[in-house]
Amino acid sequence: MEGSCAETDVTACAYVDRRQRPCGTSWCSRHVVVVDGMPLCRRHAGVVRAIGTEPDRLLSLPDLENRAPSLVNWVAHDVDPDVRRILQRYADSGTTIDESAIFPLGHATRRTWTRHWKLLSHTGFDIRISLMVAEAEDTTVRASVDGTVVAEVEPPWIARRRSGVTLTPEEDEAERARFRRQLVDAVETHLATYSLRGEPGAT
Repeated sequence: MEGSCAETDVTACAYVDRRQRPCGTSWCSRHVVVVDGMPLCRRHAGVVRAIGTEPDRLLSLPDLENRAPSLVNWVAHDVDPDVRRILQRYADSGTTIDESAIFPLGHATRRTWTRHWKLLSHTGFDIRISLMVAEAEDTTVRASVDGTVVAEVEPPWIARRRSGVTLTPEEDEAERARFRRQLVDAVETHLATYSLRGEPGAT
């Protein structure tokens, strides 16, 4: 239950991880989060929203404490306008921008959750920008361009939570903006180098 909540009529979080371990928390009607009919705690609601509720995905949910899919999904949503702006700069009349849903790569015990955007032309993929978070390193966000990792960053709010540091809402927003800029700048710098060399992605 929420620490300050005095409600006694509660519903158990329905999250069960790949090891068949249930979440074990319970929540009142004000604090429970329902995703496609599943009652969930806030943490696991973020995971399930990211992964989806298709039966095959619910059979192998990440470990209870793992944040990988929800983190990559949240960061992808945050940088989406910037990524689309970058790709649009390299697009021409014969190209389109395609975005994937979040999906896992690798065996269930060593998965990396990925979200990517592709600039498509009639000849195939011109540019692919990806964000990745591995379950084994679920505090690190990696950005890649056409398979080359261009940034590996721990979100500042994760490090801050670990150290117990508290920021004002304005300071928190500024910190998140710097993190977002770090990822986007790394992608832009790599693509600019491609253009100078006349390689894929060059205009």
